Amino acid sequence: MPVDSPKVGILSFTDPRETAAFFSEREGYIQQRHRKLATYLEENGIEVADPLSEMRTAGGKYFGLRKMGEVEEAVRRLRSEGIEALIIGCWHWTEPMLPLYAVRELNLPVCLFTEDDPTWAGATNVSAVGASLWEEAANRHALTHERILADRFALLKWVRGVTAIERLKRSSLLLWGGSYCLRMEHLQDDIPRLKSFLVGDILTEGQYILIRRAEKMPRSRVNGFLAWLNDNGVQISYDENMLTEPILRRQIALYLAARDRLQELGEERIVGVSVRCQPELSEEYGVTACLLPSFLPFGEDSEGKRPVVSAVCEGDIKGLLTCALLARISAGVPALFGDLKYVGKDYLIISNCGGSSVYYARNSNRASEVLPYVRIEGQCQGTAGGSVGYDGQPGPLTVARLLRIRGRYFLQMGLGESLEITSQIRERIKWGQMWPHIAISLGVDPAKLTRVTGSNHYSAIPGNFTAELRYAAREAGIPVVPIDSDEGLEDFYQRVAGL
Repeated sequence: MPVDSPKVGILSFTDPRETAAFFSEREGYIQQRHRKLATYLEENGIEVADPLSEMRTAGGKYFGLRKMGEVEEAVRRLRSEGIEALIIGCWHWTEPMLPLYAVRELNLPVCLFTEDDPTWAGATNVSAVGASLWEEAANRHALTHERILADRFALLKWVRGVTAIERLKRSSLLLWGGSYCLRMEHLQDDIPRLKSFLVGDILTEGQYILIRRAEKMPRSRVNGFLAWLNDNGVQISYDENMLTEPILRRQIALYLAARDRLQELGEERIVGVSVRCQPELSEEYGVTACLLPSFLPFGEDSEGKRPVVSAVCEGDIKGLLTCALLARISAGVPALFGDLKYVGKDYLIISNCGGSSVYYARNSNRASEVLPYVRIEGQCQGTAGGSVGYDGQPGPLTVARLLRIRGRYFLQMGLGESLEITSQIRERIKWGQMWPHIAISLGVDPAKLTRVTGSNHYSAIPGNFTAELRYAAREAGIPVVPIDSDEGLEDFYQRVAGL
């Protein structure tokens, strides 16, 4: 599905007492702050629903909401807009029950925002409203409400984090072939529990759905995709065994079948898929599905622009949730997914067994920029098939992984630095040389990291999105485990023993 902008509602309140002094100056100040904040959000890619822009006409005495009937009308308008979070402007005193009603009725993530301004009683307002939200605790959002003092950049991160969670709760994941591949116990999960707080639905289909569509795929579409690869400079290394042109054509047909199936299921709001692959496709059907995790999370193919769909392998539900969350927070940049192939003193390597989003070959969603740096070579496992390989680009990366221990979920995350894949790094790789490789430094003791890795699969996204992830995890009630500091690793190591 296409990624659209986060959508938030914004409300401002005022003192309902008609005897309060400085009411004209106060209302002018509230109106100015309110509109300035709404404009800032819109200028930074946030869609804003602002009932006061219609409810308050020019020349009115009051700008802020001050009566329960007004709050009820504002709530009705916000509901009709389909907002994903609520921002309350706490510019000056109001009776806390007025904003509490909005929080109770909307039942969405809420942030109390105020200015660092001694002229008016913003601190009084945010403290009274915040404490009242805790006291009443009408819903979980009242407990997890955020309070931000003047930092609009932090507000943007809050919006992106909490709306990513809200959008995930309204979306679906699709598992082709189910879960629990290669008897990896940590790939299993409590699906009804996840649907109760984190994701809308998790669908499962047999991989025959893809096979059937692939075998009926028009040759012209496969020709078009193969020509697109060649025209854009992909280095295809055919051999006599694992990768011949007929084998690659079968892999292309599987990819196009996956795109077609997602289009058929458009109303399900699918944001991420897993293909189990092993052994049904890789051995029984006779080709690996490596093009799915390589090109589904990419913005175009031979048939034009495509929605970025998070993709993982082997039925990894928590890995897929991590990727979908990262992609939503980063406004549609596909998440990297792969195996934690090596952990050493200077770097770790994430390298998926046959393919991960080709975006990371050049950190771009444009085929003309990415594909000249992509290689397709024969796999080192399975009956036949090509692996989609490349070397990652230097730059900051946010690394993350959702995990579960004794029924409790945790989110491991940290800020790392992607390194250039030098000849010294590459010459040490033997198994899976043809796979994509991303070398990352987290700046931690590799022994400490190894003691607490929550999976052999990890995900990442370019840039620093740690603040957004913290806001998202807090809203979902998931503790965060920092993996970019030795102290965080040691603390979690000790904590696990007491669970």
